Amino acid sequence: MTTAHPNPAPLTSRRNSAFSSRLEHATPDQQDEIERLARTFEVSDDKLKTIVKGFAEEMSAGLRAHDQSCDLKMIPSWVTGYPSGNEKGVYLALEISGMDIYVCQVKLKGERGKLAINQYQYKIPDNLTAGEDMSILVDYVADCVSDFLVRVGTQDLFVYPMAVSVGFAVKQTGLNKGTIVALEHGFDYQNGVGCDVVELFHSRFKAKGLAVKVVAMANDTVCTLLAHAYQHPSTRIGIVHSAGTNCAYYEKFSNIKSLENSFKNKNSDDMIINTEWCNFGSHKRWLPNTWFDRKLDRESNNPSIHIFEKMTTGMYLGEIVRNILVYLVDNDKLFAGSSSDGLNTPYSFDTSYMYVIEADDDSEAYKDTCVILEEMLKIGPTTVADREIVQKVCEIVGRRSAMLVGAAIASVVNYMVEHGIGLDDTSDGFAISISGDLYEDYPSFHPRVCETLKALISDDIASKLSVGIVKHSRIVGAAIVAMMAEKMDSDVDMQE
Repeated sequence: MTTAHPNPAPLTSRRNSAFSSRLEHATPDQQDEIERLARTFEVSDDKLKTIVKGFAEEMSAGLRAHDQSCDLKMIPSWVTGYPSGNEKGVYLALEISGMDIYVCQVKLKGERGKLAINQYQYKIPDNLTAGEDMSILVDYVADCVSDFLVRVGTQDLFVYPMAVSVGFAVKQTGLNKGTIVALEHGFDYQNGVGCDVVELFHSRFKAKGLAVKVVAMANDTVCTLLAHAYQHPSTRIGIVHSAGTNCAYYEKFSNIKSLENSFKNKNSDDMIINTEWCNFGSHKRWLPNTWFDRKLDRESNNPSIHIFEKMTTGMYLGEIVRNILVYLVDNDKLFAGSSSDGLNTPYSFDTSYMYVIEADDDSEAYKDTCVILEEMLKIGPTTVADREIVQKVCEIVGRRSAMLVGAAIASVVNYMVEHGIGLDDTSDGFAISISGDLYEDYPSFHPRVCETLKALISDDIASKLSVGIVKHSRIVGAAIVAMMAEKMDSDVDMQE
């Protein structure tokens, strides 16, 4: 198995080989407490194998039907076929993410995945987050698209195909069909829920006289897969791992029982499936929850769902660490039993602190860790032993997170191999594309994921896999989705 972070190189390190719970500066009582914590968060080989088995069962169950008892929803993306890297054309992508609008123009040049990108970001004014009619918001979005087209220069007598990715919960019933089921991130429009997203954009773009046609809706994980696949056509899995997490992969039509007799384009045998793996473990069947995980889940704004996400992602890892540190303080094992308003504030320990603390190799003073604890969280003064303990806690939590992600990827890979998807005796292998701030910025995360993945798949499969870390892929990938939509329409026309 190879990795593209930053250059392809063979994986040779052994899983768990670098981890030790031993501390140099701690008292015996502190050492004993850290060893107990390490055992609490340990994911044994047997447990990893159970997770792989359970994940495959949930995948199969989700493909059979959209049953509420399934952890994995296995949502069809309606994107079929594979980019070759030789396609040419100009495509637009639109993304609404939180309070930001991103508009992107991608010029596909072919020649094994060459492309050129123009992108611009717009802010949504606060007064456009709520109201009676959602078309007011879409009118503003249309104005942003219009401004973007002026910036990049438009072509006469040319209608730009566009794919749209929105940060709302959407029930997608076709490549360019879907209704909003929930407005999120502070948006509140009376007629928003139940709205046909694509139709709304079409109507407002037409009213503005824009030469744009929305040809597809796009999930960000599907976009990650396709953005990488245009330049690396062997890509079969796409993963986003940042504040949230998700995975998409190619699946055979014959295995998607929920789509039987409802999809007619059989020019390709495969379709991309959005697993929604953030929800894995939510029925308490597979994941090794600790008391700290259960506390975080109870106190979250969405208890009992997205359990895998709460154990592995940037939104929550820092909070798990904070809860552990508070526990250690309350048991007189840290900071001489003293805390601070900063440490006692939920979500004050940002996950990015873990990146800095784990990378702090100054074992004589842990100066970077000291800055975070004493200047950011106003704890202090702290001892070298305190800082060493905090680093070890970050390592314990971060290591478990990466191991769970590695096990989830291994589950998808093994499932695909067992079902004859993307890897057979004649195949040279396939690529896995991964994007997300946590995955890109947490130095130890990628090696730990790959070590776990390698330990859970056979050597002959590992030798045929590569892992590519891709940046800025989501909005570019949406433009690739627009290209794929146009390609699918062309395939259907040729058949007819």
